[in-house]
Amino acid sequence: MAKIKFSFARGGHFTAKVMVDKAPKTWEAIRKHLPVTIKAYNARWTGRETHTKLDLPNKPPRENQILNAGFGDVIYACEWSDRDVTGFEAIGWFYGTETVRDWRGESRVNLFARVDQNEWPFLEEVGLRTWREGGEDCTITVAED
Repeated sequence: MAKIKFSFARGGHFTAKVMVDKAPKTWEAIRKHLPVTIKAYNARWTGRETHTKLDLPNKPPRENQILNAGFGDVIYACEWSDRDVTGFEAIGWFYGTETVRDWRGESRVNLFARVDQNEWPFLEEVGLRTWREGGEDCTITVAED
């Protein structure tokens, strides 16, 4: 089973099980870009979401799209053809149930992984500390392939 790992400069990490069967092209594009260390921020326009900016050379298509994310969901977001392209692209993970949005309103995203429930307390810890203390370096790696 494919897994992705998120490790944080202020300590701790979590892993997420990749939904290879539901989002194969998203996983393929992200996997090729790993490992990467990038700043994680709280996504103020969505709410209880932490995200890292991304710049994939080959953008995956829309697949396994959602508008409402749940606790532990890991998503890939970019600007598909229905939006003005500003270069926004990210991986995000949710520490609460939220409607996904950006500064322009609701936004459908690719759900490609999910964090096990036993790791949710750490998701909330990272979300709250990036909200209260600012951005934090996050290293994203393939944990299992």
